[in-house]
Amino acid sequence: MSRVRQVVARSTINALTRPLPRPFGPRLGDRVRGRTVLVTGASSGIGRGLALRLAGAGATVLVTARRQAELDTVCSEIADAGGVAHALAADLATDDGIDGLADRVLAGHGAPDILVLNAGRSIKRSIARSEHRLHDYDRAMRLNYLGAVGLTLRLLPAMRERRSGHVVTSSSVAVQGDVPRFSAYVASKAALDAFTRVAAVECLADGIAFTTVHLPLVDTEMIGPTAWDGFTALTVDDAVDMLCDAIRRRPDHVGTLLGTAATFGTTMTPGLARQALHRFHRALPDSKAARGGTSDD
Repeated sequence: MSRVRQVVARSTINALTRPLPRPFGPRLGDRVRGRTVLVTGASSGIGRGLALRLAGAGATVLVTARRQAELDTVCSEIADAGGVAHALAADLATDDGIDGLADRVLAGHGAPDILVLNAGRSIKRSIARSEHRLHDYDRAMRLNYLGAVGLTLRLLPAMRERRSGHVVTSSSVAVQGDVPRFSAYVASKAALDAFTRVAAVECLADGIAFTTVHLPLVDTEMIGPTAWDGFTALTVDDAVDMLCDAIRRRPDHVGTLLGTAATFGTTMTPGLARQALHRFHRALPDSKAARGGTSDD
């Protein structure tokens, strides 16, 4: 891809990355005040920002991640601001972690009114460099897909019995556009998207809503090793806005114009989209970790 084409492509992607404002509909406080919200991956980044926002709107927030100390810090910050939060450390990449968390949530708080499946890991490595790295795919599937599905399966029965609930999943625009060099991450998130669509159908009469949020690039620790120089990343607050929009309006999907364009291209003009993505793949540099570093080994 020529230098001019690279500049044009990046400028177009950056212009479409910003989410559209959705000012209408219920306020966040109307949805969450007096209700319990469980947020996974809440020790930092988007999950932490969302927990603070929800607590400020009147929710009782259950925060979970692997790192107890960071969760305690989040809860202290929420308490200092007059909110209510509980830290429940768990490793959702393990069966014991999923079951232990579900047991504690159900015993101590009942099924959450809203479950936000935000925990995840990203791996940027081309398939050509993945010959002996099946563990990359296993790790991505264990947390991004099986961790989210396992926790949902444990909490859904109580939601069904109560006949209410809302499950929000953090997905990625990369799933909508088949972004190269992220096959492990895209596959795990695509699997979660498919599970969510089926669950929404099966739970339609149970009063449980499912919303998938296709986030674009967000400026968090997770993208640090992946070399996205030149591309616009949303702030954490921007990403939190998208998740809050999902909670407020309870649509099937929240996304960006970039995701819409990617979906249109891969559906209506798959050959052209494949050629464009191939050029993008050739122009996109490998991350330091993929070239032999240790950031995502």
